[in-house]
This record gives sequence, C-alpha cells and structure tokens, in this order.
Amino acid sequence: MILTAFLALALTPQTLPREVRAYVARREKCDHFRGEDSPDAARQREIESATIRFCTGADRQLARLKRQYAHNRAVQRRLGRYDPRIED
Repeated sequence: MILTAFLALALTPQTLPREVRAYVARREKCDHFRGEDSPDAARQREIESATIRFCTGADRQLARLKRQYAHNRAVQRRLGRYDPRIED
C-alpha cells in the first residue's frame, strides 16, 4: 500500500522536469488543434494558425527530450504517449 502511494506520487506531472512539462502542455494543445476541423472559414484559419504555433518543431523537440532524459523512466513513459512524427 505504501509503495503504491509512493509510485503514484513519483509519477505525477509535477515531478517531471520543467521543460518536459512545458512540452507536454504545448503538445496537448497541438494535438487538440490537429484533431479539430470547422466548416466556418474564420474558425478554420484560427485552427490552422494554432496548429502551426503549437506543432511546429514538436517532432524535433520530442526526440531531443527523449534523448536527454533517456535514463528517466517517468519522462520516457510520459513522452511515449506521443506520436513521434506529426510534422510531415
């Protein structure tokens, strides 16, 4: 029971390095906008702008963070949730 509680705390987002937390926040926005579509032209322009803003460089940054934190299993687990190639 104590070990389970410790592991739950050890894997919370707050224990991830700051730059990893920043990437996760940015990537969540990127993935949100990549999955959105609108028949409204103005909204579609907003979506496309946000996609460029949040997704540009995401593949390169993900690869760099995975290399930098190769020894950190919590970081690897968190970053492993993301598709490594979204910028084709």
